[in-house]
Amino acid sequence: MRRAFTIGIVAFILWRLTQFGWAELLANLPQNPVFYIVQIIAYSVLPISEVVIFGRLFGQRLWREWPVMLRKRALNNSVLGYSGEAYLVFWVKERLGLPRRKALSAIKDNVLLSGFTTAAFAIAAAGLLILIHPALLDKNELAQSGERSFLLFAALFGLALAIGHRFRNRLFGIGSKLILFIIAIHAARLVATYSLQMLQWDIGIPEGTMMLWFTLIVVQLLISQLPLLPNRDLLFVAFILEFAPASGVDPAALRAMILTIYLIYQLFNYFALLATTAMPTAHAYNEEAREPT
Repeated sequence: MRRAFTIGIVAFILWRLTQFGWAELLANLPQNPVFYIVQIIAYSVLPISEVVIFGRLFGQRLWREWPVMLRKRALNNSVLGYSGEAYLVFWVKERLGLPRRKALSAIKDNVLLSGFTTAAFAIAAAGLLILIHPALLDKNELAQSGERSFLLFAALFGLALAIGHRFRNRLFGIGSKLILFIIAIHAARLVATYSLQMLQWDIGIPEGTMMLWFTLIVVQLLISQLPLLPNRDLLFVAFILEFAPASGVDPAALRAMILTIYLIYQLFNYFALLATTAMPTAHAYNEEAREPT
């Protein structure tokens, strides 16, 4: 079902792009080189934040091991969800000499705290959007349904937060101070990533407004919280293809920009996989140790 969903989204995107015209897409690619520089910076935010987080979780300085976090991100985004975490478990045991149970516990704690922080960020961003743009809640059936869904999601998140706090000693293998530190790093990562993304969009399409970019950020965050769906980035691209005419900017330019960003991120991922394969420090297994004696 996951493969069928991904194939369906890709087929839909290709079909719609064929309707819009590939020549139109190519003619509207962003020209400003700063646009691409900002994307490189944005791509590096997650690996850098994880170097800090796992350095604290493993009790070691990991700044020289940044290729490991780069490979972890690429595996998650372009191979299989959470395959990067599986790779990291083996790498930690092989390269740092930590017990696998400790590695699993630390990685599990980070996954839970990352998900919690992103969900909180999505709720806060959606609430802020509603506050500064109340016209979104005009009394119609769709808006009322959206408002109820938002309130329900916020209530469920509050309940999960209360339960998590009550049983935090069973859920996490780390103390409260370290939990707060990791949440703070993830929050800073999200702010930096989405701020850079809004800056990149504004460079790509200068006539766009901050309200438009913030609205798209909220949509992207909410899509990221949909359960059981693979390739949420592709789903966001598909949304942009249909939303573009109502955006208030040149639809062809918006489609070309979002698709360009997605494709470049995929190229970054595959390049990271290829580059880190050639780095012995990023290998999760000691091949010599596996050779028969």
